[in-house]
Amino acid sequence: MNTTTTARPKSRVRRWLRPWWAKALLLLVLAGIGFGVYRLLVPPPPPPPPPSGDAALADITQVVQAAGVLQPRVKVDVGAQVSGQVQKIHVQLGQQVKKGEVLVSLDPELARSDVAQAEAAVAQQAALIESLQASLKLARREAERQQRLLRGEATAATESERADTELAKLEADLRGQSATLKRLQAELTTRQLRLSYTTITAPMSGTVVNLPVQEGQTVIAVQITPVMVTLADMDEITVKSRVPEADIGSVRTRQKARFVTLAGEAQRHESRVRVIQPVPERMGNAVFYNVLFEVPNREGRLLSDMTVQVSIETGQAKQVLAIPMVALGARDDDGRYSVQVLGSDGKSAPRTIRTGLQDGARVQVLQGLKAGEKVLLAPAADAASDAASGAASGAASGAASGAAAGAASGAASAASS
Repeated sequence: MNTTTTARPKSRVRRWLRPWWAKALLLLVLAGIGFGVYRLLVPPPPPPPPPSGDAALADITQVVQAAGVLQPRVKVDVGAQVSGQVQKIHVQLGQQVKKGEVLVSLDPELARSDVAQAEAAVAQQAALIESLQASLKLARREAERQQRLLRGEATAATESERADTELAKLEADLRGQSATLKRLQAELTTRQLRLSYTTITAPMSGTVVNLPVQEGQTVIAVQITPVMVTLADMDEITVKSRVPEADIGSVRTRQKARFVTLAGEAQRHESRVRVIQPVPERMGNAVFYNVLFEVPNREGRLLSDMTVQVSIETGQAKQVLAIPMVALGARDDDGRYSVQVLGSDGKSAPRTIRTGLQDGARVQVLQGLKAGEKVLLAPAADAASDAASGAASGAASGAASGAAAGAASGAASAASS
Protein backbone atom coordinates (compact mmCIF):
# COMPACT_ATOMS: atom_id res chain seq x y z
CA MET A 1 0.00 0.00 0.00
CA ASN A 2 2.87 2.40 0.75
CA THR A 3 4.45 1.54 -2.57
CA THR A 4 1.32 2.49 -4.44
CA THR A 5 0.98 5.78 -2.55
CA THR A 6 4.64 6.74 -3.27
CA ALA A 7 4.40 5.84 -6.96
CA ARG A 8 1.26 7.86 -7.52
CA PRO A 9 2.95 11.36 -6.79
CA LYS A 10 5.95 10.40 -8.90
CA SER A 11 3.73 9.60 -11.82
CA ARG A 12 1.97 12.94 -11.37
CA VAL A 13 5.30 14.81 -11.42
CA ARG A 14 6.39 12.98 -14.57
CA ARG A 15 3.07 13.74 -16.18
CA TRP A 16 3.33 17.44 -15.26
CA LEU A 17 6.94 17.74 -16.52
CA ARG A 18 6.14 16.04 -19.82
CA PRO A 19 5.27 19.36 -21.70
CA TRP A 20 8.31 21.53 -22.73
CA TRP A 21 6.91 24.73 -21.20
CA ALA A 22 6.67 23.03 -17.80
CA LYS A 23 10.38 22.19 -17.91
CA ALA A 24 11.28 25.75 -18.95
CA LEU A 25 9.13 27.20 -16.17
CA LEU A 26 10.77 24.95 -13.62
CA LEU A 27 14.25 26.03 -14.77
CA LEU A 28 13.20 29.70 -14.50
CA VAL A 29 11.95 29.23 -10.95
CA LEU A 30 15.13 27.41 -9.93
CA ALA A 31 17.31 30.16 -11.51
CA GLY A 32 15.37 32.86 -9.60
CA ILE A 33 15.81 31.02 -6.33
CA GLY A 34 19.54 30.59 -7.00
CA PHE A 35 19.98 34.31 -7.83
CA GLY A 36 18.15 35.31 -4.65
CA VAL A 37 20.37 33.05 -2.55
CA TYR A 38 23.46 34.53 -4.30
CA ARG A 39 22.36 38.10 -3.55
CA LEU A 40 21.79 37.19 0.09
CA LEU A 41 25.23 35.65 0.44
CA VAL A 42 27.14 38.16 -1.80
CA PRO A 43 25.69 41.72 -1.52
CA PRO A 44 26.32 44.16 -4.46
CA PRO A 45 29.25 46.59 -4.17
CA PRO A 46 28.43 50.15 -3.04
CA PRO A 47 27.84 52.71 -5.82
CA PRO A 48 30.92 54.76 -6.87
CA PRO A 49 31.17 58.27 -5.44
CA PRO A 50 29.93 61.05 -7.73
CA PRO A 51 32.61 62.80 -9.83
CA SER A 52 34.02 65.86 -8.10
CA GLY A 53 36.65 68.53 -8.59
CA ASP A 54 38.82 70.62 -6.28
CA ALA A 55 38.81 74.38 -5.85
CA ALA A 56 42.50 75.09 -6.42
CA LEU A 57 44.81 77.89 -7.58
CA ALA A 58 45.37 78.07 -11.33
CA ASP A 59 46.29 80.45 -14.17
CA ILE A 60 43.27 81.62 -16.20
CA THR A 61 43.54 83.17 -19.67
CA GLN A 62 40.16 84.18 -21.13
CA VAL A 63 39.93 84.35 -24.92
CA VAL A 64 37.22 85.12 -27.45
CA GLN A 65 37.14 82.91 -30.53
CA ALA A 66 36.00 84.32 -33.87
CA ALA A 67 36.27 83.60 -37.57
CA GLY A 68 38.15 86.15 -39.66
CA VAL A 69 39.22 87.03 -43.17
CA LEU A 70 42.42 88.70 -44.42
CA GLN A 71 42.30 91.95 -46.40
CA PRO A 72 44.99 94.37 -47.61
CA ARG A 73 45.36 97.41 -45.35
CA VAL A 74 45.32 99.72 -48.41
CA LYS A 75 43.39 98.77 -51.55
CA VAL A 76 42.74 101.22 -54.42
CA ASP A 77 40.59 100.87 -57.53
CA VAL A 78 42.31 102.85 -60.30
CA GLY A 79 39.69 104.07 -62.78
CA ALA A 80 39.53 105.91 -66.10
CA GLN A 81 38.45 109.57 -65.91
CA VAL A 82 37.92 109.85 -69.68
CA SER A 83 36.22 107.65 -72.25
CA GLY A 84 38.21 105.87 -74.91
CA GLN A 85 39.59 102.62 -76.23
CA VAL A 86 42.18 100.68 -74.23
CA GLN A 87 45.30 100.94 -76.39
CA LYS A 88 47.81 99.06 -74.23
CA ILE A 89 47.97 97.38 -70.81
CA HIS A 90 51.45 97.74 -69.31
CA VAL A 91 51.06 95.45 -66.24
CA GLN A 92 50.01 91.92 -65.36
CA LEU A 93 48.19 90.34 -62.43
CA GLY A 94 50.46 89.95 -59.42
CA GLN A 95 53.03 92.43 -60.72
CA GLN A 96 54.70 94.83 -58.30
CA VAL A 97 54.45 98.45 -59.43
CA LYS A 98 55.87 101.73 -58.16
CA LYS A 99 54.01 104.99 -57.68
CA GLY A 100 53.78 106.90 -60.99
CA GLU A 101 54.39 103.82 -63.15
CA VAL A 102 52.20 103.59 -66.28
CA LEU A 103 49.44 101.01 -65.93
CA VAL A 104 47.11 101.45 -68.93
CA SER A 105 47.16 103.68 -72.02
CA LEU A 106 43.95 104.83 -73.72
CA ASP A 107 43.72 106.02 -77.33
CA PRO A 108 44.81 109.72 -77.09
CA GLU A 109 43.88 110.92 -80.62
CA LEU A 110 40.48 112.37 -79.74
CA ALA A 111 41.88 114.13 -76.69
CA ARG A 112 44.78 115.54 -78.77
CA SER A 113 42.32 116.91 -81.30
CA ASP A 114 40.39 118.64 -78.53
CA VAL A 115 43.61 120.18 -77.21
CA ALA A 116 44.54 121.44 -80.67
CA GLN A 117 41.12 123.10 -81.06
CA ALA A 118 41.45 124.73 -77.66
CA GLU A 119 44.95 125.99 -78.49
CA ALA A 120 43.70 127.50 -81.76
CA ALA A 121 40.84 129.25 -79.94
CA VAL A 122 43.26 130.70 -77.40
CA ALA A 123 45.60 131.94 -80.17
CA GLN A 124 42.70 133.53 -82.05
CA GLN A 125 41.50 135.30 -78.92
CA ALA A 126 44.98 136.51 -78.11
CA ALA A 127 45.26 138.05 -81.62
CA LEU A 128 41.90 139.76 -81.16
CA ILE A 129 43.07 141.26 -77.88
CA GLU A 130 46.26 142.55 -79.54
CA SER A 131 44.11 144.26 -82.19
CA LEU A 132 41.94 145.82 -79.50
CA GLN A 133 44.99 147.01 -77.62
CA ALA A 134 46.27 148.75 -80.77
CA SER A 135 42.87 150.40 -81.34
CA LEU A 136 42.81 151.41 -77.69
CA LYS A 137 46.17 153.17 -78.00
CA LEU A 138 44.92 155.11 -81.03
CA ALA A 139 41.69 156.07 -79.26
CA ARG A 140 43.62 157.22 -76.19
CA ARG A 141 45.83 159.52 -78.33
CA GLU A 142 42.75 160.94 -80.05
CA ALA A 143 41.09 161.66 -76.74
CA GLU A 144 44.19 163.42 -75.44
CA ARG A 145 44.43 165.48 -78.64
CA GLN A 146 40.79 166.55 -78.38
CA GLN A 147 41.37 167.62 -74.79
CA ARG A 148 44.28 169.86 -75.85
CA LEU A 149 42.23 171.39 -78.68
CA LEU A 150 39.32 171.98 -76.34
CA ARG A 151 41.51 173.82 -73.87
CA GLY A 152 42.68 176.11 -76.73
CA GLU A 153 39.10 176.44 -77.96
CA ALA A 154 40.18 174.97 -81.29
CA THR A 155 37.52 172.21 -81.36
CA ALA A 156 33.96 171.66 -80.30
CA ALA A 157 33.11 170.02 -77.00
CA THR A 158 31.10 167.32 -78.78
CA GLU A 159 34.20 166.10 -80.59
CA SER A 160 36.03 165.74 -77.30
CA GLU A 161 33.11 163.86 -75.75
CA ARG A 162 32.90 161.54 -78.76
CA ALA A 163 36.63 160.68 -78.40
CA ASP A 164 36.20 159.93 -74.67
CA THR A 165 33.19 157.70 -75.36
CA GLU A 166 35.08 155.76 -78.02
CA LEU A 167 37.97 155.26 -75.61
CA ALA A 168 35.63 153.95 -72.87
CA LYS A 169 33.97 151.50 -75.29
CA LEU A 170 37.32 150.08 -76.39
CA GLU A 171 38.47 149.69 -72.80
CA ALA A 172 35.29 147.79 -71.90
CA ASP A 173 35.60 145.63 -75.00
CA LEU A 174 39.19 144.84 -74.09
CA ARG A 175 38.17 143.75 -70.60
CA GLY A 176 35.48 141.45 -72.04
CA GLN A 177 37.84 139.92 -74.55
CA SER A 178 40.45 139.40 -71.80
CA ALA A 179 37.88 137.48 -69.75
CA THR A 180 37.07 135.38 -72.80
CA LEU A 181 40.77 134.63 -73.18
CA LYS A 182 40.94 133.42 -69.57
CA ARG A 183 37.94 131.13 -70.16
CA LEU A 184 39.54 129.69 -73.29
CA GLN A 185 42.83 129.18 -71.44
CA ALA A 186 40.96 127.33 -68.65
CA GLU A 187 39.26 125.16 -71.26
CA LEU A 188 42.65 124.45 -72.82
CA THR A 189 44.01 123.40 -69.41
CA THR A 190 41.01 121.08 -68.94
CA ARG A 191 41.53 119.44 -72.32
CA GLN A 192 45.24 119.07 -71.67
CA LEU A 193 44.36 117.41 -68.36
CA ARG A 194 41.97 115.06 -70.16
CA LEU A 195 44.74 114.21 -72.56
CA SER A 196 46.97 113.31 -69.61
CA TYR A 197 44.17 111.10 -68.26
CA THR A 198 44.58 108.82 -71.28
CA THR A 199 47.79 107.62 -69.61
CA ILE A 200 46.72 105.93 -66.35
CA THR A 201 49.49 105.77 -63.76
CA ALA A 202 49.77 104.09 -60.36
CA PRO A 203 48.72 106.38 -57.47
CA MET A 204 50.65 104.20 -55.01
CA SER A 205 53.18 101.41 -54.86
CA GLY A 206 51.66 97.97 -54.55
CA THR A 207 50.59 94.75 -56.22
CA VAL A 208 48.17 94.39 -59.12
CA VAL A 209 45.36 92.26 -57.67
CA ASN A 210 42.66 92.87 -60.30
CA LEU A 211 42.77 93.66 -64.02
CA PRO A 212 39.17 93.71 -65.35
CA VAL A 213 39.86 95.24 -68.81
CA GLN A 214 41.51 94.03 -72.01
CA GLU A 215 43.31 95.73 -74.86
CA GLY A 216 40.87 96.99 -77.47
CA GLN A 217 38.02 97.36 -75.00
CA THR A 218 36.13 100.66 -75.02
CA VAL A 219 35.43 102.26 -71.64
CA ILE A 220 32.79 104.93 -71.06
CA ALA A 221 33.42 107.33 -68.18
CA VAL A 222 30.15 109.23 -68.04
CA GLN A 223 28.32 108.55 -64.77
CA ILE A 224 30.36 105.67 -63.29
CA THR A 225 34.15 105.57 -63.28
CA PRO A 226 35.20 102.28 -64.91
CA VAL A 227 37.82 100.37 -62.92
CA MET A 228 40.93 99.63 -64.94
CA VAL A 229 43.32 98.20 -62.33
CA THR A 230 43.09 97.38 -58.61
CA LEU A 231 46.24 97.91 -56.54
CA ALA A 232 46.81 96.65 -53.00
CA ASP A 233 49.62 97.10 -50.50
CA MET A 234 50.25 93.50 -49.41
CA ASP A 235 53.13 94.40 -47.07
CA GLU A 236 50.60 94.90 -44.27
CA ILE A 237 47.47 92.80 -43.89
CA THR A 238 44.29 93.72 -42.00
CA VAL A 239 42.51 90.90 -40.16
CA LYS A 240 38.75 91.42 -40.12
CA SER A 241 37.29 89.16 -37.42
CA ARG A 242 33.55 88.83 -36.77
CA VAL A 243 32.94 88.71 -33.01
CA PRO A 244 29.45 87.63 -31.82
CA GLU A 245 27.29 90.09 -29.94
CA ALA A 246 27.53 88.04 -26.74
CA ASP A 247 31.36 88.36 -26.62
CA ILE A 248 31.95 91.90 -27.90
CA GLY A 249 31.47 93.43 -24.45
CA SER A 250 34.80 91.99 -23.24
CA VAL A 251 36.83 93.05 -26.30
CA ARG A 252 38.89 96.26 -26.06
CA THR A 253 41.45 98.00 -28.24
CA ARG A 254 45.13 97.16 -27.63
CA GLN A 255 44.23 93.62 -26.48
CA LYS A 256 46.38 90.77 -27.78
CA ALA A 257 44.98 89.09 -30.87
CA ARG A 258 46.26 85.93 -32.54
CA PHE A 259 45.16 84.02 -35.59
CA VAL A 260 45.97 80.78 -37.36
CA THR A 261 45.65 80.30 -41.10
CA LEU A 262 43.69 77.29 -42.30
CA ALA A 263 45.90 76.82 -45.34
CA GLY A 264 49.49 75.66 -45.57
CA GLU A 265 51.36 75.01 -42.34
CA ALA A 266 48.78 76.67 -40.04
CA GLN A 267 50.98 79.74 -39.50
CA ARG A 268 50.46 81.66 -36.25
CA HIS A 269 50.57 85.45 -36.10
CA GLU A 270 50.09 87.89 -33.23
CA SER A 271 49.18 91.57 -33.00
CA ARG A 272 46.92 93.93 -31.03
CA VAL A 273 43.35 95.08 -31.67
CA ARG A 274 43.32 98.40 -33.55
CA VAL A 275 39.64 99.26 -33.80
CA ILE A 276 36.16 97.86 -33.13
CA GLN A 277 33.70 98.95 -35.80
CA PRO A 278 30.64 100.40 -34.05
CA VAL A 279 28.16 99.41 -36.77
CA PRO A 280 27.40 95.66 -36.67
CA GLU A 281 26.78 93.21 -39.47
CA ARG A 282 23.68 91.02 -39.46
CA MET A 283 23.64 87.44 -40.73
CA GLY A 284 20.05 86.28 -40.36
CA ASN A 285 19.12 86.81 -36.71
CA ALA A 286 22.77 86.86 -35.55
CA VAL A 287 24.65 90.12 -34.91
CA PHE A 288 28.43 90.37 -35.36
CA TYR A 289 30.89 93.22 -34.79
CA ASN A 290 34.04 93.59 -36.89
CA VAL A 291 37.27 93.73 -34.88
CA LEU A 292 40.29 94.86 -36.94
CA PHE A 293 44.03 94.48 -36.39
CA GLU A 294 47.10 94.40 -38.66
CA VAL A 295 50.07 92.10 -39.11
CA PRO A 296 53.19 92.55 -41.28
CA ASN A 297 53.43 90.49 -44.48
CA ARG A 298 56.88 91.26 -45.88
CA GLU A 299 57.36 87.69 -47.06
CA GLY A 300 54.01 87.70 -48.87
CA ARG A 301 52.76 84.42 -47.39
CA LEU A 302 49.41 85.90 -46.40
CA LEU A 303 47.00 86.39 -49.29
CA SER A 304 43.83 88.42 -49.63
CA ASP A 305 40.54 86.79 -48.55
CA MET A 306 42.22 83.96 -46.62
CA THR A 307 40.05 82.48 -43.85
CA VAL A 308 41.64 82.47 -40.39
CA GLN A 309 40.68 81.47 -36.84
CA VAL A 310 41.12 84.43 -34.47
CA SER A 311 41.68 84.36 -30.70
CA ILE A 312 41.45 87.64 -28.78
CA GLU A 313 42.85 87.60 -25.23
CA THR A 314 40.29 89.49 -23.15
CA GLY A 315 41.67 88.80 -19.66
CA GLN A 316 44.37 87.01 -17.71
CA ALA A 317 44.80 86.10 -14.03
CA LYS A 318 47.70 84.30 -12.34
CA GLN A 319 47.27 81.83 -9.47
CA VAL A 320 43.62 82.51 -8.68
CA LEU A 321 41.04 80.19 -7.15
CA ALA A 322 39.33 78.19 -9.90
CA ILE A 323 37.01 75.22 -10.39
CA PRO A 324 36.08 73.16 -13.48
CA MET A 325 33.50 74.78 -15.73
CA VAL A 326 31.28 71.65 -15.62
CA ALA A 327 30.69 72.23 -11.91
CA LEU A 328 28.60 75.34 -12.57
CA GLY A 329 24.85 74.97 -12.16
CA ALA A 330 22.03 77.39 -12.85
CA ARG A 331 22.67 81.14 -13.10
CA ASP A 332 20.52 83.60 -11.17
CA ASP A 333 19.47 87.14 -12.08
CA ASP A 334 22.55 88.62 -10.32
CA GLY A 335 24.94 86.64 -12.52
CA ARG A 336 25.89 84.21 -9.75
CA TYR A 337 26.06 80.45 -10.23
CA SER A 338 24.98 77.60 -7.96
CA VAL A 339 27.34 74.70 -7.23
CA GLN A 340 27.08 71.50 -5.17
CA VAL A 341 29.78 71.46 -2.48
CA LEU A 342 30.81 68.07 -1.04
CA GLY A 343 31.24 67.93 2.72
CA SER A 344 33.56 65.70 4.74
CA ASP A 345 30.70 63.22 5.18
CA GLY A 346 30.31 62.85 1.42
CA LYS A 347 27.01 64.70 1.27
CA SER A 348 26.51 67.64 -1.09
CA ALA A 349 25.02 71.02 -0.23
CA PRO A 350 24.10 73.84 -2.64
CA ARG A 351 26.05 77.07 -2.55
CA THR A 352 26.03 80.27 -4.64
CA ILE A 353 29.33 81.63 -5.98
CA ARG A 354 30.49 84.67 -7.94
CA THR A 355 32.73 83.94 -10.92
CA GLY A 356 35.26 85.89 -12.98
CA LEU A 357 37.42 84.90 -15.94
CA GLN A 358 37.10 81.54 -17.66
CA ASP A 359 39.19 79.74 -20.26
CA GLY A 360 36.71 77.10 -21.39
CA ALA A 361 37.97 74.43 -18.94
CA ARG A 362 38.18 76.29 -15.61
CA VAL A 363 36.46 79.36 -14.20
CA GLN A 364 37.76 81.85 -11.66
CA VAL A 365 35.92 81.93 -8.31
CA LEU A 366 35.72 85.41 -6.82
CA GLN A 367 33.47 84.61 -3.86
CA GLY A 368 31.75 81.62 -2.26
CA LEU A 369 34.44 78.91 -2.12
CA LYS A 370 37.75 78.26 -0.38
CA ALA A 371 40.82 76.46 -1.64
CA GLY A 372 40.63 72.72 -1.10
CA GLU A 373 36.84 72.42 -1.14
CA LYS A 374 35.30 69.85 -3.47
CA VAL A 375 32.42 70.46 -5.85
CA LEU A 376 30.27 68.03 -7.82
CA LEU A 377 31.05 67.98 -11.52
CA ALA A 378 27.66 66.54 -12.64
CA PRO A 379 24.72 68.99 -12.46
CA ALA A 380 22.11 68.15 -9.79
CA ALA A 381 19.38 67.81 -12.40
CA ASP A 382 21.28 65.05 -14.15
CA ALA A 383 21.86 63.20 -10.87
CA ALA A 384 18.18 63.39 -9.97
CA SER A 385 17.26 62.21 -13.41
CA ASP A 386 19.65 59.27 -13.15
CA ALA A 387 18.26 58.39 -9.71
CA ALA A 388 14.69 58.55 -10.96
CA SER A 389 15.46 56.41 -13.97
CA GLY A 390 17.27 53.90 -11.74
CA ALA A 391 14.34 53.73 -9.33
CA ALA A 392 11.90 53.25 -12.17
CA SER A 393 13.95 50.49 -13.73
CA GLY A 394 14.30 48.77 -10.32
CA ALA A 395 10.56 48.93 -9.73
CA ALA A 396 9.85 47.57 -13.18
CA SER A 397 12.36 44.78 -12.67
CA GLY A 398 10.84 43.86 -9.30
CA ALA A 399 7.32 43.86 -10.72
CA ALA A 400 8.40 41.64 -13.59
CA SER A 401 10.14 39.20 -11.22
CA GLY A 402 7.08 39.07 -8.96
CA ALA A 403 4.78 38.46 -11.89
CA ALA A 404 6.99 35.64 -13.19
CA ALA A 405 7.19 34.01 -9.78
CA GLY A 406 3.43 34.27 -9.32
CA ALA A 407 2.80 32.73 -12.71
CA ALA A 408 5.15 29.85 -11.95
CA SER A 409 3.55 29.22 -8.60
CA GLY A 410 0.05 29.23 -10.15
CA ALA A 411 1.09 26.84 -12.86
CA ALA A 412 2.65 24.45 -10.35
CA SER A 413 -0.37 24.45 -8.11
CA ALA A 414 -2.68 23.87 -11.09
CA ALA A 415 -0.55 20.94 -12.20
CA SER A 416 -0.48 19.40 -8.73
CA SER A 417 -4.23 19.62 -8.48
